[in-house]
Amino acid sequence: MNYNFTDEESTFNASLDAADLLMQMGFTESSLYHEGNSIRLFCPLHKDQVRRSLIIYTDKNTYRCQYMNCPGHKGGNLLDFYAAYTGCEVGEVVGRIKSQGEGDTDLVERADKLIQEGSLVEAVPLLTKAVQLDSSNVISRCRLAALYLELGDRDRGYREYLTAAEHFGVRGELDKTLHIYNILLIISPDDVKVRKQLSYLFSRLKREDEAVAQLKWVVDRHVRKGEMKDAGQICRKMIELCPEYPDSHRILGEILLRQGNQFDAVEELRTATAHYVRENNLKKAKETIELGLRYTPGNPAMREMASKIDHALKLKKAAGDTKGEREQAFEAWLSDLKTSIGVKDGETAEPTVGGVAQVEPVPKTATESGKATTGSRAASKTKSAGRASTATAARAAASDRPATLSHAKRLYGTGQLPKMSQDDPRIQLFKMNLEGRSDEQIESLYQHLVTMFNESQEGVEEGLLSEFEGKVVREFYAAFCLAMDTMRRTAAAG
Repeated sequence: MNYNFTDEESTFNASLDAADLLMQMGFTESSLYHEGNSIRLFCPLHKDQVRRSLIIYTDKNTYRCQYMNCPGHKGGNLLDFYAAYTGCEVGEVVGRIKSQGEGDTDLVERADKLIQEGSLVEAVPLLTKAVQLDSSNVISRCRLAALYLELGDRDRGYREYLTAAEHFGVRGELDKTLHIYNILLIISPDDVKVRKQLSYLFSRLKREDEAVAQLKWVVDRHVRKGEMKDAGQICRKMIELCPEYPDSHRILGEILLRQGNQFDAVEELRTATAHYVRENNLKKAKETIELGLRYTPGNPAMREMASKIDHALKLKKAAGDTKGEREQAFEAWLSDLKTSIGVKDGETAEPTVGGVAQVEPVPKTATESGKATTGSRAASKTKSAGRASTATAARAAASDRPATLSHAKRLYGTGQLPKMSQDDPRIQLFKMNLEGRSDEQIESLYQHLVTMFNESQEGVEEGLLSEFEGKVVREFYAAFCLAMDTMRRTAAAG
């Protein structure tokens, strides 16, 4: 650092309690790892949310980041760190610490009043100044982000929200981080960076199945762009997080086939088939084993597996909806099939999407229940083991799920979403995003956004998001629903 500290500033730095200062800066106790005379944390300077790369040395009140390309790699004292994190000048740090939280409060209150009055343009400079005074104040930044979105400046709104999410993440406020990422994906469903960050977040929350669901979107995007190497790397990360997720093995197998690696590809397809059988998804199991047999038609183990799956499907069709000997024969054969390929019977559970319990896509209104409620909150509180077992049933039934129709119309009936003009630019934005997707992909995306929408609205109720932010999210979600309905009506008419 080039700044020359005065004796008074050096004395003030030495007097600081490092842990107390970090808490004042917004870091949670759970995000700090105490080890002897040091505190490790996720580095907020290069927005690290994967490992605790920044070290605070409490005996000297200095810091240093282990990542060589980080601006904090050279280190400094706590005053240097505070200045780097908040974006203020080093010479201002002592005064800022002594008057923590003062200065921008009046600006935010005045901006909120203008927003309530509908004077949105006039509120922008006030919130901008509040963020400049304290760049780590994520509450002000979130209000500014929502304001930009409401005024049609999607890029600035996105950037401010992304910065806020990164601040929340490194400070250990994971619930708030999740709410912001939900908003970002409603704004931009195909955002690879946000999807990856969400997977890191879910991994930290021990919600591996949901981390895999986010990575699957990243894989799909890489495949659509022909980036097979990147897609394969993400698939392997998915398998590392959730080894029994069959789609990971199936997709990796298809990628390896396109790369000419038939030996490893067939092994991945065989593994995927076994996991589809474990989930009772015989249709997907048959499709996958047949794909493998195209490349190794003489493989005796795979031919035997294919024969047993065909027999199980015939028994299932013969059993139909009746109870009796045929159904018992099918269940016995299916059990024998699982035993023969080395998988255990999976437990059935209520359907889920991406590891989150499937919710009714029409949220209740305040007038119906006294308080808006959703199924997503209950799902987010279940144990990760429960998430994995419920996700299994959803994947098994995904190919047979009927398309949900008239989403926007049904939601309008609840009073939950605002009315929008068909020429709203946000609707056109989502139409462009949905073009070229299959019905299954659109439905899967919708189910993701249902959960994100419901959780964001609960964030408003819990005070994690402002009412104004909730309104902006409802408008973007309504635009998505209208875009989807318009495209489906056009497809049906054609």
